[in-house]
Amino acid sequence: MSTMRDAELIQRLHQQATVIYEDLRLIRRHLHQFPELSGAEIHTTAYLIENLQGLGLAFKTNPGGHGFIADLISDPSKDTLALRVDMDALPIHEVNQVPYRSKIPGVMHACGHDVHSAIGIGVARALAGMKENLPINIRFIFQPEEEEITGALNMIHAGALEDPVPKAIWGLHVAPFQSGKIAWTDGLFLSGFEHYLAVLSPQNENDLSTGVLGQIAQDSSEAILALNHWHLPLTWKTMQAFWQTMQHDPDELRQFIIYDASTNPEEPDLWEGQFGVGIKAATPHLYQEALAQIQEILDTKCDSSALTYRLLPMGAMDAVHNNPILMATALPALERVIGEENLVKLNAAFPFNCEDFNYYTKYIPGAMIWLGAADPAGGKYAMLHTPTFDVDETCLLTGTIAMAALLLGSNNFSQKNS
Repeated sequence: MSTMRDAELIQRLHQQATVIYEDLRLIRRHLHQFPELSGAEIHTTAYLIENLQGLGLAFKTNPGGHGFIADLISDPSKDTLALRVDMDALPIHEVNQVPYRSKIPGVMHACGHDVHSAIGIGVARALAGMKENLPINIRFIFQPEEEEITGALNMIHAGALEDPVPKAIWGLHVAPFQSGKIAWTDGLFLSGFEHYLAVLSPQNENDLSTGVLGQIAQDSSEAILALNHWHLPLTWKTMQAFWQTMQHDPDELRQFIIYDASTNPEEPDLWEGQFGVGIKAATPHLYQEALAQIQEILDTKCDSSALTYRLLPMGAMDAVHNNPILMATALPALERVIGEENLVKLNAAFPFNCEDFNYYTKYIPGAMIWLGAADPAGGKYAMLHTPTFDVDETCLLTGTIAMAALLLGSNNFSQKNS
């Protein structure tokens, strides 16, 4: 695309997004009021498809459970790029006193997937409004079950990356920093994880007093947690300090290890002498280092109490790595639409969360961005997975414009990789 055409498309993007903003706000609020858990996104899917009617999209419904695919085809001979949109909610009871508060007791959109879904609608509407000028085709992958990390694989197995194969895929996630800003990385974006079940057993059952297994399991769990150098920020102030660390002081953070360990207090009889162990780390080497430290703790605790232990693998997921070439190719378009001053380069990943977006990137290049969604002056902090989660809805406008620009800006990447 020439500079003139870039400028023209950017202007039209802003116009289209501004026109539909109020609709997107209403869509987001409806989804927020009627959240659905992973695997139960029936109403959500029907409602989103309803809001995509009349755009000339080609739909494939119910792949991978309650997900759906919508293709915006400007020319079948052109390359296709994809946008992943997650839709599911969390088993958290909302305490916000807002008109659009969740009407489903114990269920709320506490991770912003209502925002993501509304932005998916916004991008589809904005780009459909300039369909005749699009240099690419767009596949919208509306994915269920992200919170259970089963949705992406189910969508892939159902053909989300086939017929045609997209040249690249984009995703976004709201984040607790100022609305209007976007943060990005050109490498590690989010950690993966390894999960284990630690099972303690007596060397001689006759020597084991009642409650010893449970106590050693609890002591071991606490000792593993004490290894943590980094802790999830729980307040707005500490969260902002952590974002600053990711930008300006990342050397140690680039080598993060996050340990998790917990017994099951709700069913102590079933879990006598057992506890879960989790590891998130920046590199494969650090995973091995963390596992060795956990084994050292268990060796010490068990030797002193005449116990043995087993660490049983219970599942793992890879990290999300942004494709650096894709990111570099599309970044100029993003900078043009939201301004260089609103782009935040992170030099370290956010180490506490995981994402099943990584499964798509095993097949095609991909990248995610963080979308600022907070307005502290207005009492909207966008603190993920909390019962007070809420956003400054102007992030709907920023997100729509940004994701549309990233898709358009990836055209050169798709051409080079054809």
